[in-house]
Amino acid sequence: MKKYLCVAKLVASAWTLGVMAQAPALAQEANYPNRPIRLVVSQQAGGSSDTVARLWAEHAGKALNASVVVENKPGAGGIIAVQQVLAQPADGYTLMFGGVSQMVLNKFVYKPLPYDAEKDFTGVGMLTTVPFVLVANPETGFKSLDDLVKYAKAHPDKLNFASAGLGNSTQLAVELLQKKLGISMVHVPFKGEPDGVMATMGGQTQVMAPVVGTALPHIKSGKVVPLVVLAPKRLAELPDVPAANELGVKDFDYMGWSGIVTKAGTPVAIINKLNEATKAFHNSPVVQEKLKTMMVIPMAGPASQVMEVTKRDTAVWGPTLNTLNLSGK
Repeated sequence: MKKYLCVAKLVASAWTLGVMAQAPALAQEANYPNRPIRLVVSQQAGGSSDTVARLWAEHAGKALNASVVVENKPGAGGIIAVQQVLAQPADGYTLMFGGVSQMVLNKFVYKPLPYDAEKDFTGVGMLTTVPFVLVANPETGFKSLDDLVKYAKAHPDKLNFASAGLGNSTQLAVELLQKKLGISMVHVPFKGEPDGVMATMGGQTQVMAPVVGTALPHIKSGKVVPLVVLAPKRLAELPDVPAANELGVKDFDYMGWSGIVTKAGTPVAIINKLNEATKAFHNSPVVQEKLKTMMVIPMAGPASQVMEVTKRDTAVWGPTLNTLNLSGK
């Protein structure tokens, strides 16, 4: 009997010690946040990414009743920002404004990459996606994506497409589209998106896939012809231009997505609080109007969506990105 009593006491003591050990962590989660939160942004202050990040910081901060301080850490394709975040504890007080570049593309551009996005981060919430539009020089006579495909298949490598630079998303969008459609065009990189658009308008190149905000004035003036929108759905600004998935071309819904991420291992309760606070960003009429003027599409969803899209895009785009050998150029 005494033996059983001793065992019972040992079990009870172990349980008590376990509860006591968990108590500080549970209290920390319950009291979160009780100090300012850092939001690290890999772009310079004043750009579109920085603007979206600051809108999230303002509205999520109010929802959390906490201060969210934006810190800009540009350089090295976002690697500097990543290292800043991963050097901190997984406690929800250091977050990152992460996008497709840091979470997907860097893996194929920087080798060896000093982090593994799928293992080192966990998602907080999706914020936005930037739509692209494939446009053509009017002299090509192309009025639709089907027109382009028919010509390109009949004349392989006779069409040139512009981009904002080697490895830029404006190149990757067309490279991935080519692979899906079974066509081949010649890539001509320029020193920025405006130069590529000008080349397409001038006939040096025949097609390009700039972001809609850049292309829209030239579409309206008739200097380029829109063929397809690389976005989840048709855009109000271009109601007659089909989205890629309408034409059976999949995996182009979130070409320029962004969201909030933090270090893997952050307690689920804290992630849930941050995701709930993200709803204040998405539900704000002020935010929605600002995004509309920026021609940026809001993306709301559970915290898990960020890593799901990261894994999806890495798997879908990886084979094509590897063939481009971007890290060796």
